[in-house]
Amino acid sequence: MECMELHSLILEELSGILAELPVTDSKGSEDGESGESGEDGENSNDCIDPALERILAQCPMLPTSDSIVVVSRRHENGILALANLVRRSADSVRATALDRVLAYLDALPAYNYQFSAFGVGGVPTEHWFVERLVARLLACAAAAPDIADVIVDRIWAHLDRIVDVLQAPNPDRTVVFGLPAFLGTVAALEKTRFRFRICDVMSADSLAARLLAADTVDKVHAAVSASQSAATPVRRTVSLYLQRGVGLSANHMLAQFLAVLRSVLESRVAVRLAAGGEAVGDKDPRQLWELISQRPDLGVSPQQEDSEYWYARIGEQANASDNKVQLYASDDEQRAYARILAFSLQTYGETRMLVFKASHAGSDAPAQSTLATGTRIMCRCIYAATLTSLLLGNLDSRVLGSIFEHIASSHAQRLANLTVACFRVLVPIATFFASSRDLISAAVSRFLTEPPVELADELPQTGAATPAELMLLEPAASALAASLHSRARAVSGIHTLFNALAVHRVVPGSSDRHTLRVARNIVLVLAQLALAFHDSEVTTLVVSMICAPRFTGTPALTTITIQSAADVATVAAHPVFSDIVGAALKRIVFGKGSDADAVNVSASATLTALAWKVGAHHDIVEAFFAVALRSFIDASVEAPAPSHIKRHLVTPLSVFLPILHALVRTDSYTGDRDASAEQIALWRAFWFHMVVRGYLLDKTYVAAYGAVYADLAARSPILVHPSSVNYLEAELECSSVLQSEVGDAALVRLRQALAPLVGPQSQTLLRNIGFAHAAFLLAVYRVEIARAEAGCCATVLRYFSNSAVTSSSLLPAIESIAGLVIAAYVRETTSRRWSVEASLAASGVSKPSLQPVSQPRVIAQIRELMVASCHHLELVSTWGQRFVDRIL
Repeated sequence: MECMELHSLILEELSGILAELPVTDSKGSEDGESGESGEDGENSNDCIDPALERILAQCPMLPTSDSIVVVSRRHENGILALANLVRRSADSVRATALDRVLAYLDALPAYNYQFSAFGVGGVPTEHWFVERLVARLLACAAAAPDIADVIVDRIWAHLDRIVDVLQAPNPDRTVVFGLPAFLGTVAALEKTRFRFRICDVMSADSLAARLLAADTVDKVHAAVSASQSAATPVRRTVSLYLQRGVGLSANHMLAQFLAVLRSVLESRVAVRLAAGGEAVGDKDPRQLWELISQRPDLGVSPQQEDSEYWYARIGEQANASDNKVQLYASDDEQRAYARILAFSLQTYGETRMLVFKASHAGSDAPAQSTLATGTRIMCRCIYAATLTSLLLGNLDSRVLGSIFEHIASSHAQRLANLTVACFRVLVPIATFFASSRDLISAAVSRFLTEPPVELADELPQTGAATPAELMLLEPAASALAASLHSRARAVSGIHTLFNALAVHRVVPGSSDRHTLRVARNIVLVLAQLALAFHDSEVTTLVVSMICAPRFTGTPALTTITIQSAADVATVAAHPVFSDIVGAALKRIVFGKGSDADAVNVSASATLTALAWKVGAHHDIVEAFFAVALRSFIDASVEAPAPSHIKRHLVTPLSVFLPILHALVRTDSYTGDRDASAEQIALWRAFWFHMVVRGYLLDKTYVAAYGAVYADLAARSPILVHPSSVNYLEAELECSSVLQSEVGDAALVRLRQALAPLVGPQSQTLLRNIGFAHAAFLLAVYRVEIARAEAGCCATVLRYFSNSAVTSSSLLPAIESIAGLVIAAYVRETTSRRWSVEASLAASGVSKPSLQPVSQPRVIAQIRELMVASCHHLELVSTWGQRFVDRIL
C-alpha cells in the first residue's frame, strides 16, 4: 500500500472517530449531566474545534488572486476526510466543515495539482480526487435533506466552472485538469442515489447547451489532438485513459454527460411514479426500466389521450401524498424537457452519421474507438429522449421513428448495444402510451420475422441459444410483451408469430439460414412471452406451438426447442409441465449420428438444469423422475450396450443419469420412503438393467459413475412392494427388461457375481437359481451396500417385514446380503470418513476434545434399529438386534 493511500485511510478513520466523540464539558462530564446548557455548548466547541483544526491542518489554504497553491496528495486526503466529517459529525461542527469543503469545491479550478505519472486507480489524480469529493458531498446530501439543496447547487456551479476551463484558450489545462475533473464529477453524479429535483433538470439543460456549443467541442478536440506534442503531464493524462480503453475526446465527455442526464431524468420519473402511487421506495433510479416492465395492466383504452392518462395516473394520490411533489410540470420545466428532447434527438442524428461512417472504416483502433463511443452516445440519447417524453406526457413521433429506423436497419446486429437500448425503451413507451402499442408490436414482429441479413448470417452452429442471440431477443420479447399488454392481445400476437412460419417453412436438412433464423427467433420469443405473462392460457398455447413438429426440422431447431420448452416449464402448471418434459424426452434418440448426439447432450444439460430449478415442488419432481426413469429404461433397452465405456460416447447412461441424479438430490424427492407399486416397479427395472448390462460390475463404469450410483441407491426404495404377496417370483419372471437380456452367458455371469455373496446354506439355491432371481438378488445387494456405505443400513430390514420376501425361496440369500450390509456399514463408520479424527478435522478442531463427537447419522441409525428390534415380526426383531449388537 502506498504511503499516501495509508495516510488517506488514517484521516478517514480519524474523521469518523472524532465525529462520534461524546460532547463533554470542561470537567469531563458528558453532555446532559452538567448544570448549565450554555456552558456545555461553549465547552463542547472548545473540545471539538481543536480536533477539526487538526484535520484542517492537513488541507491546503484557499487560493488568492496573487498566489499559486499546489495541492499534494496529503492535501487531497485532508479535504476528503473533511467531507467525511460533514456526513458523520454533529450540527455544531457540520456547518463549519461544510462551508470549508464547499469553499474547496469552488476553488478546485484555481489550484495546481501535484503531478503523478501513475495516477490513482488507473485514472489521473484530478479525476480520482474530484470524483471522490463530489461522491462524498452527494452522500451528505442524501443523508441530510436540510443541506442537500446547498450542496447540489454548488456541485452544478462547480460543473459550470469546469466548462469555463474547457472553453478557455489553454489546451494543456483542458487536458490535465478540465477533462479529468469533468469526468470525475459526472461519474459521481451518475452513481449517486440522490433523488434529483426539478431545478437539477434546469441545471442539466443549461449545461447541455454549453457542452453542445461549437466552441466547447472544438477546443476540447483541439486540446486532445495537440496532446502528442505537449508536455509530459498532458501526454501522461491521455495515456492513462487509453490504458483503460477510453479515448479522451469531446465525444467521450458528451457520452459521460448523457449518462448523468439520464440519471437526472430517471430520478424525476421515479418521483412522479412515487407520487402516483407506485412503490418506488429507495430503489435506485437506474433500475427504473425493470420497475416499469413489471407494472400491472393499466387498463388504458386506445381512444384515451396519452397525456391525459399520464397526468391522471400520477395525480391519483396527489392530495393524499405527504410528499410535496410538484405533479404537474411548470412552464419552465416543460420548456427544459422540450430542450433536452431536442438536444437528445439532435445529438443522436449527428452521432448516427459519425457511427455509420466509422463502421465502414475498417477495424483500425481509431475507428473502433469512435464506433464504441458513438454507440454509447446514441444509446443514452435514446434513453434521454424516452424519459423526457414520459415527463412531458407526450410521445414525440421522432423518438419512435428513430427507434424503428434502427431496429429495421442492417446495423441492428453490429450495433447490438443500441438495438438493446431501443427495445428496452419500448417497454415504458408501450406501458404509458397506449396509442403506440400497435406500432411497436408490428415493428418488433418485423424484426423477428424479417431479421437483418447480418443477424441471419451469424446463425449458431451448435443449436444452443448463444448469449449474443439472447442479448437481442430477450429485450425484444419484453418490448413485444409490453405492446401486447393483455391476455387477448397476447394470444392474437402469438398466433400471428406462429403463422409467420407458414411462409418460412423449415424442412429436415434445410440450409436456408434466413428461414432457420426466423424459426429460432419465434421459438425463443414465444418462450419469453410465456415467462412475461405468466398466464396459464398463454403458457399452454406457447407450449403447444413450441412442441409442434415444424420446430424439429433440424438438430439446431430441436435443441433450441428443448431449451425454450424447459424455460417455459418453470412457470407451467403440473399437467403442462409433464407435457413439456415428455416432448423434450421424445426428442432424445440414439444411433442417428453426430447431429442427434449433439441434441442429446444439450437436452441432458437442459433437463438437468430444469430438475434443479423445480426441486422445491414435490409433485413435479416425482412426476419428472418417473417419466425420466421410464424414458431411460426404454431408450437403454433399445440401444446396444458398448463393450466398454468411452469418454466421448453419447449413450443413454451418459444422457439420463445426470437428470436422474439431480432429481433424487432435491429436497422434494421422497420416493425412497413412500414409493407406490408403479414407482418400485420402475426402480426395479432400472436396477435390473444396470445389473444385467454390467454397469454396476464393470470397473470402468463404476469409476465414471460410482458417485451417481451411490446417490441413486441411497434414495432408492426397496425393490419389493407390500402388495406383491405370493407374486414376487412371478413379477420377477415377467420383467420386460430381463426378457430382452436373458441368455446362458448372462446367467453364468450373474451366478459368478453372486457366489461370494451368499452363505453355504444358499449354495443349492445358487446352482438352481434362474436369470430373474439372480438379477434381483444382485440388484438388492448392490443397492443396499451402496446405501450402507452412504450411512444407512436399517433400510434392508424392510425386506424382512415384506411377506412376499419372507414367503419366497430367496429369503436365505436376502439374509446373507443383510449380513454383508451391516459389515459394510460398520466398516464405513469406523473408517476415515466417519472417524472421530475426521469429524474433528472437518469441524476445524486441531486437537481431540474431551467430549465425544456427535455423529447424527450414526445416532439416527441406532435409533431406527432399536425400534426395529421391538418389531412384532420375529425376523425383523432378530435382525434389528443383530445390527445393534454389531454396531455397538
